[in-house]
Amino acid sequence: MLQPSLHSPSALQAKGYRLLTNQQVKDYAVRVKQPQSCEQGVQYSGYIDNLKTDDHLFFWFFESRTAPKTDPVVLWLNGGPGCSSMAGLWMELGPCKVNKDGNNTETNPYSWNTVSNMIFLDQPVNVGYSYGKSKIRDSRESAHDVYAFLQLFFSEFKEYADNPFHIAGESYGGHYLPALADEITKNNKFAEEQGRLLINFESMLIGNGWTEPRTQFKYYEEYGCTRDNKYKPLFDEATCQKMKDTYPHCKKLMDACYNYPSSLTCIPANYYCETSQESPYSPDGKRNPYDIRAECHGDLCYDIMDKIALWANREDVRSELGVDPQAGNFSTCSDPVGYYFSQAGDPAMDFSPQVVRTLSEGVRVLLYVGDMDWICNWMGNKAWSLNMEWPGKEGYNNAKDEPWTSWVTAEKAGEVRSHNNLTFLRIFDAGHMVPYDQPANALDFFSRWLTNTALNN
Repeated sequence: MLQPSLHSPSALQAKGYRLLTNQQVKDYAVRVKQPQSCEQGVQYSGYIDNLKTDDHLFFWFFESRTAPKTDPVVLWLNGGPGCSSMAGLWMELGPCKVNKDGNNTETNPYSWNTVSNMIFLDQPVNVGYSYGKSKIRDSRESAHDVYAFLQLFFSEFKEYADNPFHIAGESYGGHYLPALADEITKNNKFAEEQGRLLINFESMLIGNGWTEPRTQFKYYEEYGCTRDNKYKPLFDEATCQKMKDTYPHCKKLMDACYNYPSSLTCIPANYYCETSQESPYSPDGKRNPYDIRAECHGDLCYDIMDKIALWANREDVRSELGVDPQAGNFSTCSDPVGYYFSQAGDPAMDFSPQVVRTLSEGVRVLLYVGDMDWICNWMGNKAWSLNMEWPGKEGYNNAKDEPWTSWVTAEKAGEVRSHNNLTFLRIFDAGHMVPYDQPANALDFFSRWLTNTALNN
């Protein structure tokens, strides 16, 4: 349980917090304060506290720069599993980006809070500034805590509760987000009778996601050995042939994981498929798996990640944000959390059924993928979207890939395929982290998506 001396109203008030609780969300509370940053608008940061397990998830909210009272609310989750959403905030799409020296932040003119209210959440527990005693092992378990946070947040900040709500993220967000979408749509059906808020859930945006591994493993060979642009092929013919020859066994193991999902079936499948299909990319670790044009330098192959950790661990930054001293040292990704998920077999599990259920509930889904990414490449993502069994499959598969011209840069920025409430967007000259590589074009598709404006116009 929480220690009363540390979390009494007087102690919290002394630290600049206020405490939020809700009888309909038992065993949870939220500590909130209003920090200052390079962004001028209203901000909230703090923790969702699980009073039963003594776990604490850190969040940071920014109001929209345009029309906060009516603009959508968007929840952003980084991937991993085990990577902090503060990395996405400070590197990619947040209003304040850490500078190249790691000693300050600078305003991001292409921040996604230009057109939406943004929430950045460190989850599961022990990621980023979050901390606790639990060992969360799978995406479904993570989604339960995130849903509780949303109930508490919208109960307190009712001015945002009726706004359209969207969930967005990248990479392992391809697992996190469909699991969360499932949690929201399931609970929405019984929200009124259980006294909970009905979340105005409108869409899900998955960027370079890891969602349907069996198909995505298959397309490593396709992506690495094709000759459709100047950066490829990535491998010699012998390597390509070996990947092709070993995929049938990979598929056999993945079939067992899909049919009987458990650690016993999914861990061997993930290990063999990673070794035979993904690992040939960079045996010496010098290639950047998130951008085939780049070499690997720094944490997660980006020097800026080291600077983010430097900034995040400054005492003045932590104090301003209300980071609990018990959170320990900040790191962009948590190896223990990644290990817990891998030991549960979660990375090999298929989350496309949750995407199907989300689509079937009438929620819009955008799969956006930078085409210079290896680890969650656009070919594999497009392939699973075409394989997916959903009511709009025939129309989606028969749809044409059409040019997407950015209204911000006036350039042909990619290709888009859309039918009913599913859209696939290939983004030219962007790696795994699209808003980092193509900030202006990323804000273009994000803005148009939120207003349900076609990308092929």
